[in-house]
Amino acid sequence: MRFPQTFIDDLRRQADIVRVVQDYVSLKKTGANWVARCPFHKETKPSFSVNPAKDIFYCFGCQKGGSVFNFVMEIERVTFPEAIKIVAEKTGVPLPKLVDDSRFEARKRESDQVIELNQWALQWWQ
Repeated sequence: MRFPQTFIDDLRRQADIVRVVQDYVSLKKTGANWVARCPFHKETKPSFSVNPAKDIFYCFGCQKGGSVFNFVMEIERVTFPEAIKIVAEKTGVPLPKLVDDSRFEARKRESDQVIELNQWALQWWQ
């Protein structure tokens, strides 16, 4: 079971990355971006930047970066689905029903079988 991709995309667009990050880090506006000391490593100068126009964060010190989901996963030490739930809660977006991914699993099994067959054929012809 997983969240529909359309929901994930919509939630990312709706989530204000600055507001979510500010729940964990004290940000200071500098031009178009927001900066702070990185919450992921010890430092004395702010190298952590949040770009609201691109909906991303990046630390020039430890090179961690990504979307609002990546930030929550890293700061809370949670999985991607758990990060989605946290961001949805902080944003006030109700969670949809989970999508049955049995078709995906069936395609993956078929793909694994094809790979196994190809490996067998490769060994046969060597």
